[in-house]
Amino acid sequence: MDHSTQQFAHHLDFSGFDTRPATNLAGCRVYTGCEGLPDRPALVFVPGGYHGAWCFSHYLDYFSQRHIGCYAVDLPGHGSLADEMTPDIGLEFLADRLIACIEALGRPVVLVGHSVGAIPAMLAAMIVNPQGLVLLAPSPPGNLPGARALPALPEDTLRAVPDPDEVRWRFLGATDELRVENVMARMRAESPRVLNDRYTLRMQVDPDRIVCPGICLEAGRDDLERHPAGQDLAIARFLGIDYELLEAQPHCMMYGADWQESAEAILVWYQRCFGVGHC
Repeated sequence: MDHSTQQFAHHLDFSGFDTRPATNLAGCRVYTGCEGLPDRPALVFVPGGYHGAWCFSHYLDYFSQRHIGCYAVDLPGHGSLADEMTPDIGLEFLADRLIACIEALGRPVVLVGHSVGAIPAMLAAMIVNPQGLVLLAPSPPGNLPGARALPALPEDTLRAVPDPDEVRWRFLGATDELRVENVMARMRAESPRVLNDRYTLRMQVDPDRIVCPGICLEAGRDDLERHPAGQDLAIARFLGIDYELLEAQPHCMMYGADWQESAEAILVWYQRCFGVGHC
């Protein structure tokens, strides 16, 4: 194994996640990193397509060590709930379950949505009035001016997990030497309706109903077909939230080789809003 492979391997170890306490809430499974201080909002991480709460394992460690409340959510059909997946599960249903989960959690939160998981996070933010909204390499709402539609997929069967080569370049921006067995073992088939809700721009968001501070973090090494240049900045402007480009980050910035950079960007924003000073 060469040096480049070695530097990735540590960051693709998610084994510590399996020992985390988990609670079933409103059809979701919530994994706890740290309860944090009761007067500060907790980060609630929402994964994207094919992924589960496990993909935020490093973030849960990072924010727990800083005594910031943090949770990661398996939405229905995802992660540990993959046995419930059916082709007719869509983003509206996932948003409804996320809303019920946040209400059951019963504390102030900052919603953090990655990729297509950003859409349920945005939809939930219109209802639950979170303290903040963080979008990581987000999929665009369907009513974003200039949003790019993608070809629809057949909706009669689940969409298989991408192959290792696609996981390397699309999710991790990595070379052929990178071994991704740990990622492949945890990813699960996705509902084609979830993907088509995003690809055909079905889901609309009312920016006037999202009144909390927020930030959109763009991955500089993202897949340009799904995340064309300027799209993430346009999302931030559409919602009236902050924006930051992380040039070295791949799409799955929460478990890329330099994931700490993205965690630090969230931390700086969080401290500005809820620590010293205000957004």
